[in-house]
Amino acid sequence: MRSLRPILLLLFLTAISVPGADPPPGPQEKTEANAAGVEAVKRVKNLGFRFSSKGTAPAIPEVPPEGPSSIPAPDDPSETPGTLNLGRVKEPVSLPPEVAEIAKEGALAVAGEEWEKARDLYLKMVQAVPDNALAYANLGVAEHQLGNLLAAAGNLGKSTDLNPHIARNWQTLGLIHYERGDLALALSSLARAVHEAPNEAETRVILAAVVRDYGWTEAAVTELQRAVEINPKLASAHYNLAVTYLGENPPRLELARRHYFAAIDLGTAPSPEIEAILKPAG
Repeated sequence: MRSLRPILLLLFLTAISVPGADPPPGPQEKTEANAAGVEAVKRVKNLGFRFSSKGTAPAIPEVPPEGPSSIPAPDDPSETPGTLNLGRVKEPVSLPPEVAEIAKEGALAVAGEEWEKARDLYLKMVQAVPDNALAYANLGVAEHQLGNLLAAAGNLGKSTDLNPHIARNWQTLGLIHYERGDLALALSSLARAVHEAPNEAETRVILAAVVRDYGWTEAAVTELQRAVEINPKLASAHYNLAVTYLGENPPRLELARRHYFAAIDLGTAPSPEIEAILKPAG
């Protein structure tokens, strides 16, 4: 546990009021919450968090005939949504020309959700360029999508060894560790993801799930509030914030209602359990 102390301290130090965050409950909300009582807390305790995705492969754009595949650095004005977030790294992360065709085929397989085909292609890529971080990252994501969590963790771990500054890889590795039930490794990976890309909202959502499972409700609320500030249209952040508010004792019903219906408006699937709790009495 000694190695976790700096991370834990950081989480508790950051669990403070955030500018623009939701206000503390007022008298009317406290009355409603007390009326809902412990029963609401019991009913919501088994509600899991929702994530925007199961982890996405680092985007590999089409390879031009004259050069290798690369992903623009953060300050590159040509960066488009969905490209790999490189944190503080300024140079592009590239694939060598000899795997250009494999990269194209792999991207098409991913687009078509043909994950077994994608895995086979990325295995070929790893064999061709065994020192390339992107090759291992994409293989890890394919294994993750196929449910092979141990293989996914191994490949993403290798990718972070080769290039420790790719935020998306730390994020996906943290999600995999979380799904495997290893909260300490998940926390460590996600803390590094935040370090490399502090304005990545989805990382905050996954981190909130981890600290919630540790029992640190206040830290979970803080991370979800930050996710909403970074990306107000991230449905999973609103939904999970509603779940977290309902899990407090007493539950914060009005704040939960606000964020739950924001998530619904943004396209998340309704939850009959939450709506039963939020339904006005009478």
